[in-house]
Amino acid sequence: MLKYLLYAWFIIIGATLGIYGAPFIVEMFDNVPGIFDNVLVHGVVGAVVFTLALYWTIPYLIRWIRAIEESLIKSNVMDIVFASLGMIIGLLLAVLISFLISMIEIPLINNVVPFILAIVLGYLGFQLGHKKFNEAFSQLPLLNRIQRQTSHSPTKYLDTSAIIDGRIIDVVKTGFLEGDIVVPQFVLDELQLIADATDSVKRDKGQRGLDLLSELRQASDNVSILDIDYKELDVDAQLIKLAKDNQGVVVTTDYNLNKVCQVQGIKVLNVNELSDAVRMMITQGDVLDIFVSRVGKEEGQGVGYLDDGTMVVVEGGKHLVNAQIKAEVKSVLQTNSGRIIFTKQVEAS
Repeated sequence: MLKYLLYAWFIIIGATLGIYGAPFIVEMFDNVPGIFDNVLVHGVVGAVVFTLALYWTIPYLIRWIRAIEESLIKSNVMDIVFASLGMIIGLLLAVLISFLISMIEIPLINNVVPFILAIVLGYLGFQLGHKKFNEAFSQLPLLNRIQRQTSHSPTKYLDTSAIIDGRIIDVVKTGFLEGDIVVPQFVLDELQLIADATDSVKRDKGQRGLDLLSELRQASDNVSILDIDYKELDVDAQLIKLAKDNQGVVVTTDYNLNKVCQVQGIKVLNVNELSDAVRMMITQGDVLDIFVSRVGKEEGQGVGYLDDGTMVVVEGGKHLVNAQIKAEVKSVLQTNSGRIIFTKQVEAS
């Protein structure tokens, strides 16, 4: 679509130049056929010549416009508003100065200087509005307070692991995750790739992730898909770049991605860390109701699990498999993968 719009723009510019410029060229030659003394012909010739001469610039213009579009999409709305206001103020100043200059009545100055002023002051106004409005707010206490009161939480960007994990849905439903929640297109593409894998385990994970994503979008109106793709980077690097460019937050369960984000100064919400933080506090001497589901690795041990998935090892519990018992906590071991609670059956009194 953009390509055809540029072609149309070239044709309009070429036709305009032909209509206004061709008569001067025709006057330079003698015995010009009458057909060339026609406004329609001038417009058609101008459009064809101009378009053929500059059609090679179309791909470069498209890339340039796409880059500007991507930059605007990533920019804060207030940045765009104040940059636009700054540019308008700059152009108004250029008009006022040009009006004063027109009194000099020197043709060269009257024709050239206003054009230069419009470009320079418009650009300066845009840059000042874009880069300095935060400083302006800081000098106005009332506006600064309003900005803080109306500011939103940073955007949360979900990675593939957080979606497949599924616990993020419960976090969203309870309202603990504020602000916009965004699933980038490249994360959705990776989910689709996993869902189409030949390996049955990967395929099941991918399909589960797509189902959970659909459930997540139904659970909250703040969840959206962002059509963006940094094709030269892998998925994790794209997510990091996206969060960094937009001062966002990465939501993940991936330990390595968590560490990389921390190194690069990007805020991370790790679902595993949240799960650990809200787990029930268990100390030595507490008594737990445990269903012993299987035999442990060490001789004589039985193993059960709490509701949050924490492993509970029952000393001498091998003969208690498939039984519901009360067990007293002897010690708690914290590992990288979670907690392991060591217990001993409480003898019935």
